[in-house]
Amino acid sequence: MAIRASMLLAAFAKTGIEAAIDEVTGYQYERAPDASQTKLKLFLEEEMRPWEKTFTDELWIQFGRLTNWKRPIHSRPKYWGKLINELVYGYPDNDVMAWLKDNAPSPRSGQNYHQWLSGQFGLKRLVEHIWMLVGMATACRDMTELRQKMAERFPRELVRLTVYLLPVGPGRHAQIGRNLGLA
Repeated sequence: MAIRASMLLAAFAKTGIEAAIDEVTGYQYERAPDASQTKLKLFLEEEMRPWEKTFTDELWIQFGRLTNWKRPIHSRPKYWGKLINELVYGYPDNDVMAWLKDNAPSPRSGQNYHQWLSGQFGLKRLVEHIWMLVGMATACRDMTELRQKMAERFPRELVRLTVYLLPVGPGRHAQIGRNLGLA
């Protein structure tokens, strides 16, 4: 609460200083009647953005279900960060993830990639993408199926690997199966 109160105080201070300058210079008669309110909203958005929740709990619940995570969702594993980079930042636009990697600091507790997106454009697209991902995830049985659906939704090149095995002869079938972990 103290952090949020200090953010409010900073936004009020910025707005108050600008309003006082307008009053002294006589500019308050020239500006729009709601200009101070608009500036306060912008200053509040600027102050509160780092603390705003962007990734819905529903996404973490779906990741938990698809990866068979049995622990509480708030203690999520680090590899889910790789899933976020792949499925959230890697799909809408390839340039977004590249820009974030080049311009934003390394993600760590308290400073994450999504906090560097603007509230007007990038953040809105990110939230829409997250909810689309949640919708797809609810229809999947595992992470492989989710990756496949994402690749179908956002065209990706399919890569197939060819594997050559020794020919199966009399008596060798069971041995090959054991070596591959099939028997």
